[in-house]
Amino acid sequence: MHKIGAQEVLLHLKPLLLPVGHQRRPNEEIVLSKIVEFVHSVEDKTLLEIITDTTNATEEEQNAIAKLTPGHILMFATGTPSAPVTGFNPKPSIKFVHDETKFIPSAHTCGNVLYAYVNQKTISGPFHHYMLTALMNGGVFSKL
Repeated sequence: MHKIGAQEVLLHLKPLLLPVGHQRRPNEEIVLSKIVEFVHSVEDKTLLEIITDTTNATEEEQNAIAKLTPGHILMFATGTPSAPVTGFNPKPSIKFVHDETKFIPSAHTCGNVLYAYVNQKTISGPFHHYMLTALMNGGVFSKL
Protein backbone atom coordinates (compact mmCIF):
# COMPACT_ATOMS: atom_id res chain seq x y z
CA MET A 1 0.00 0.00 0.00
CA HIS A 2 1.43 3.38 -0.99
CA LYS A 3 1.53 6.36 1.33
CA ILE A 4 -1.20 8.80 0.45
CA GLY A 5 -0.26 12.45 0.04
CA ALA A 6 -2.07 15.70 0.79
CA GLN A 7 -3.17 16.22 -2.80
CA GLU A 8 -4.74 12.76 -3.00
CA VAL A 9 -6.60 13.30 0.30
CA LEU A 10 -7.95 16.61 -0.97
CA LEU A 11 -9.01 15.06 -4.28
CA HIS A 12 -11.04 12.44 -2.42
CA LEU A 13 -12.74 14.85 0.02
CA LYS A 14 -15.18 16.78 -2.16
CA PRO A 15 -16.37 19.97 -0.46
CA LEU A 16 -20.16 20.37 -0.44
CA LEU A 17 -20.29 24.15 -0.57
CA LEU A 18 -23.43 26.26 -0.79
CA PRO A 19 -24.03 27.81 -4.23
CA VAL A 20 -21.97 30.82 -5.29
CA GLY A 21 -23.77 33.96 -4.19
CA HIS A 22 -25.22 32.44 -1.02
CA GLN A 23 -24.46 34.66 1.97
CA ARG A 24 -22.87 31.78 3.93
CA ARG A 25 -20.62 30.58 1.09
CA PRO A 26 -17.66 32.93 1.83
CA ASN A 27 -17.37 31.57 5.38
CA GLU A 28 -17.46 28.01 4.06
CA GLU A 29 -14.63 28.90 1.68
CA ILE A 30 -12.59 30.26 4.60
CA VAL A 31 -13.03 27.01 6.54
CA LEU A 32 -12.23 25.00 3.40
CA SER A 33 -9.00 26.95 2.93
CA LYS A 34 -8.09 26.14 6.54
CA ILE A 35 -8.71 22.44 5.90
CA VAL A 36 -6.51 22.54 2.79
CA GLU A 37 -3.78 24.34 4.73
CA PHE A 38 -4.06 21.79 7.55
CA VAL A 39 -3.70 18.80 5.20
CA HIS A 40 -0.66 20.35 3.51
CA SER A 41 0.92 21.27 6.87
CA VAL A 42 0.60 17.63 7.93
CA GLU A 43 2.39 16.49 4.79
CA ASP A 44 5.18 19.08 4.91
CA LYS A 45 5.60 18.69 8.69
CA THR A 46 4.91 22.35 9.53
CA LEU A 47 1.81 21.69 11.68
CA LEU A 48 3.63 21.99 15.01
CA GLU A 49 5.02 25.37 14.00
CA ILE A 50 1.55 26.59 12.94
CA ILE A 51 -0.11 25.34 16.13
CA THR A 52 2.51 26.82 18.44
CA ASP A 53 1.93 30.19 16.75
CA THR A 54 -1.61 30.21 18.21
CA THR A 55 -1.48 27.97 21.32
CA ASN A 56 0.97 25.90 23.31
CA ALA A 57 1.07 22.30 22.13
CA THR A 58 1.05 19.70 24.88
CA GLU A 59 3.58 16.85 24.85
CA GLU A 60 0.80 14.51 23.73
CA GLU A 61 -0.07 16.84 20.84
CA GLN A 62 3.59 17.13 19.86
CA ASN A 63 3.89 13.32 19.78
CA ALA A 64 0.71 13.02 17.72
CA ILE A 65 1.88 15.67 15.25
CA ALA A 66 5.18 13.83 14.77
CA LYS A 67 3.26 10.68 13.72
CA LEU A 68 0.46 12.37 11.78
CA THR A 69 0.20 11.72 8.02
CA PRO A 70 -2.33 12.73 5.36
CA GLY A 71 -3.58 9.13 5.52
CA HIS A 72 -4.76 9.79 9.08
CA ILE A 73 -7.02 12.57 7.80
CA LEU A 74 -8.60 10.33 5.17
CA MET A 75 -8.97 7.58 7.75
CA PHE A 76 -10.71 9.98 10.13
CA ALA A 77 -13.30 10.80 7.45
CA THR A 78 -13.69 7.38 5.80
CA GLY A 79 -12.30 4.68 8.08
CA THR A 80 -9.51 3.81 5.65
CA PRO A 81 -6.11 5.48 5.09
CA SER A 82 -6.22 5.10 1.29
CA ALA A 83 -8.76 4.66 -1.46
CA PRO A 84 -10.13 1.14 -1.94
CA VAL A 85 -9.30 -0.48 -5.28
CA THR A 86 -12.96 -0.26 -6.27
CA GLY A 87 -13.24 3.34 -5.09
CA PHE A 88 -15.23 4.84 -2.28
CA ASN A 89 -18.96 4.29 -1.99
CA PRO A 90 -20.29 6.79 -1.15
CA LYS A 91 -17.70 9.26 -2.34
CA PRO A 92 -15.99 11.11 0.56
CA SER A 93 -17.08 14.67 1.18
CA ILE A 94 -16.69 17.65 3.45
CA LYS A 95 -20.02 18.92 4.75
CA PHE A 96 -20.12 22.43 6.16
CA VAL A 97 -22.38 22.79 9.18
CA HIS A 98 -23.34 26.27 10.32
CA ASP A 99 -23.51 25.82 14.08
CA GLU A 100 -22.27 28.38 16.60
CA THR A 101 -21.93 25.78 19.37
CA LYS A 102 -19.48 23.34 17.74
CA PHE A 103 -15.95 23.86 16.51
CA ILE A 104 -14.14 20.50 16.65
CA PRO A 105 -14.59 18.75 13.28
CA SER A 106 -16.29 15.36 13.35
CA ALA A 107 -16.81 12.53 10.90
CA HIS A 108 -19.27 9.85 9.90
CA THR A 109 -17.19 7.02 8.44
CA CYS A 110 -20.19 5.02 7.20
CA GLY A 111 -21.15 7.97 5.03
CA ASN A 112 -17.54 9.04 4.34
CA VAL A 113 -18.29 12.57 5.56
CA LEU A 114 -16.03 15.02 7.33
CA TYR A 115 -18.15 17.61 9.14
CA ALA A 116 -16.56 21.04 9.33
CA TYR A 117 -18.31 23.57 11.53
CA VAL A 118 -18.61 27.10 10.26
CA ASN A 119 -18.83 29.88 12.84
CA GLN A 120 -16.80 32.74 14.24
CA LYS A 121 -14.69 30.40 16.36
CA THR A 122 -13.62 28.21 13.41
CA ILE A 123 -13.08 31.19 11.14
CA SER A 124 -10.96 33.28 13.50
CA GLY A 125 -9.82 30.72 16.10
CA PRO A 126 -7.00 28.16 16.08
CA PHE A 127 -8.60 25.87 13.45
CA HIS A 128 -5.48 23.69 13.07
CA HIS A 129 -5.65 22.94 16.79
CA TYR A 130 -9.35 22.05 16.51
CA MET A 131 -8.58 19.68 13.63
CA LEU A 132 -5.70 18.07 15.53
CA THR A 133 -7.97 17.59 18.54
CA ALA A 134 -10.54 15.87 16.33
CA LEU A 135 -7.94 13.51 14.88
CA MET A 136 -6.45 12.72 18.29
CA ASN A 137 -9.88 11.91 19.71
CA GLY A 138 -11.09 10.01 16.67
CA GLY A 139 -9.05 6.86 17.31
CA VAL A 140 -7.13 7.09 14.02
CA PHE A 141 -3.70 6.85 15.63
CA SER A 142 -4.32 3.38 17.01
CA LYS A 143 -5.42 2.06 13.61
CA LEU A 144 -2.75 3.32 11.23
